[in-house]
Amino acid sequence: MTTQATEGSAPRQHELLAFVRYQLGKMGARNEHHKFEDLCRALSRQRITRNIATATGPVSAGGDQGRDFETFISYAGGNLQDVGIFFGLEENEPIAFCCTLQSSGLPAKIRSDVEKIFDSPHRAPSVIIYFTVADVSVAARHRLAGEVSERWGARIEVIDGNSLSELLMDPECLWMATEYLGLSRELLEPGRTASAIHELMLTGDVIVRPMESLDPIRDLGLHSPLQIDVWHGLPPYVARAVDGRLDELMGRGGLVVIEGNSASGKTRTAYEAVLRSMDKFGERPIVIPKDGISLRKLISSGYQLDGSVIWLDDLERYIAPGGLDEGIIRLFGSDTGVLFIATLRSRAKAAMSQAGGSTGRSLASVFQAVMAGAKTVRVDRRLNKKERNRARHLAADLRIRTALDMAESTGFAEYIAAAPSSLERWQDGKDGANEIGAALISAAVDFRRAGYLSPIPRAWLEATFKSYLDERIRNRVRVEEVEEGFSWAVELIHGASSCLEVVGDELYAPFDYLVDHAQERSERESGKRSAFQSLANIPDDLWHELADRIEIDDPSFMSCVSMASLSPHPMLTYVYRHEVLKGATVVDSLSDSGTLLNFVRSCMDARMCIVCQAVRLKVDLVPILRVLLAGFSSIREDDEPTAEQIDCVSALFSMGDGSDLKSAESPLHAAASNFSPDEWRELGEFMIRNDMDFPGRQWIAFADSMEGKRASWPVSLKKAEGFYIRMDEVTRE
Repeated sequence: MTTQATEGSAPRQHELLAFVRYQLGKMGARNEHHKFEDLCRALSRQRITRNIATATGPVSAGGDQGRDFETFISYAGGNLQDVGIFFGLEENEPIAFCCTLQSSGLPAKIRSDVEKIFDSPHRAPSVIIYFTVADVSVAARHRLAGEVSERWGARIEVIDGNSLSELLMDPECLWMATEYLGLSRELLEPGRTASAIHELMLTGDVIVRPMESLDPIRDLGLHSPLQIDVWHGLPPYVARAVDGRLDELMGRGGLVVIEGNSASGKTRTAYEAVLRSMDKFGERPIVIPKDGISLRKLISSGYQLDGSVIWLDDLERYIAPGGLDEGIIRLFGSDTGVLFIATLRSRAKAAMSQAGGSTGRSLASVFQAVMAGAKTVRVDRRLNKKERNRARHLAADLRIRTALDMAESTGFAEYIAAAPSSLERWQDGKDGANEIGAALISAAVDFRRAGYLSPIPRAWLEATFKSYLDERIRNRVRVEEVEEGFSWAVELIHGASSCLEVVGDELYAPFDYLVDHAQERSERESGKRSAFQSLANIPDDLWHELADRIEIDDPSFMSCVSMASLSPHPMLTYVYRHEVLKGATVVDSLSDSGTLLNFVRSCMDARMCIVCQAVRLKVDLVPILRVLLAGFSSIREDDEPTAEQIDCVSALFSMGDGSDLKSAESPLHAAASNFSPDEWRELGEFMIRNDMDFPGRQWIAFADSMEGKRASWPVSLKKAEGFYIRMDEVTRE
């Protein structure tokens, strides 16, 4: 049979159908029963019902007792799909599924399998769905249906080779034909490739697969682990403290965000949570869009996402103009069974909250709206005591044993992902192993520290890397040495991470662990006295290149403006102010609650005075205080405070501890006067009860002064250095 179209022509629809039918028939000759079973199970979940589990068992116990897979009781609801509804199935109706590649003596084979099913001690099904690659006549189907109904009071639906081929040619199932039958993209006619769903699926812009068919590193974004001696592949999973909470959320649908620092194990935690959920709720198709635009195209094309898991590793990559927004999240409520599971780096969260845009809504506004409907759990970089005990039981894996030994100086997941080795390689490069490669890495790291979160163009790195070289070689770099430097920088370490990652055509991103390390080291060396000092070690040339090259509509423009305002080179801040005055730049990003809270967070992270930074960037303090008070007011004594509530109290602590509330001319006094004295008194009393004595007394004195009472202003005993004291650094006098 010819499987190639002639040049300049395309096969007709019936030729494609015939090819799929032919490939199904060949599965028997190749003895591919397991692959056929996987195909039928994937098709059943997509088109019949979602609550399916594989039927397995030892031969001594009856094996699978005639069933290849079956349904289980699910209380999630909404499991039935279109073909299941067509068959007249009902929610949680017990269904057994059988598959066979046998073509001779097929009626006898079907009767034998059905008899095994009803003779087993298992719960008797009310419906049997039987898949076969052979063709079964209508008369034979009716005879089988009559026998099963008369003898066992059940129904049987036979999906034969022709019916199966037609189902596989539907857009939602086309990936199964390419995955299990080898249907090549070249066989598709132009009319089909032009359809949005086919285009997205066949170009890789969207991947739809069962979890078992996905590579967790290549497809899902897990960091490649260390490969040491005989220990290869993913190490055993160390259960995390958040797993129980995640298990509760998996069956509800909606957006679940796993937040944490770089290399803290976020993606592995998400991966394991989905695997566990499939044991409870059955396998679901995993949808992996390349970006938010691809996801929106898939939805607008009519693709049925019901019952799917949408995988969003690094959530910030999906929020872009025309990409993911709160409307998409709302569209798929819990009744659809659609689960959006995302990971989010803490630093990326802060940066996204300040991202602007050239027209329409700011990215920060969209990001906040998306996060407002999310359930967020946080994964800590270091293992707690219970997690360490669990890890010790898995210490037969040398990587886990060594990671435990390094736990005091390095996060557990960091070591597994070769983060310390990447840091060591970067330092070795600076010390002579490859100075140009190390300089390219340094430039990429500092572009991130300067607020540029998008993929970094190669031209930008080439324009700035010499600033990191010793003067003895700075002006003697040859073109081939730059090529060698890039090759060295992107080389995998122990088969795991690389210092510089290729993320597109001439586009690069630094290993985020290196970015966090560089910023933390800079803060330590500057004594954490101010963000200005911690950013001072970024070369002048990089700030100048960034100001010259970045466009106002770049998604990273606002985050770069914010960082530039704290740096010795605030040119972007002047550009921003000029464009605001001209009305060319939208400033909605500074008006919604999420953006304001993250503006406050960025000030605290950088140890900047919140009030001073707001005044500098002309951000109104009144809505900031409104957001912080709302967060404080939502705290309930019986509940553990959320991270957002803690941030709100921390910010109010910082303001009360380090800003002028007494003087009527101070910006904080003027802004706080817009609120009720009772609110400030309640805040002050809360702080005093929780060992935050000085700022608590400050807020109470301010409340008294608002009411015309004699205020008893406290005297600060803290040293006059630093701008910000963390809540956990304050002790009772």
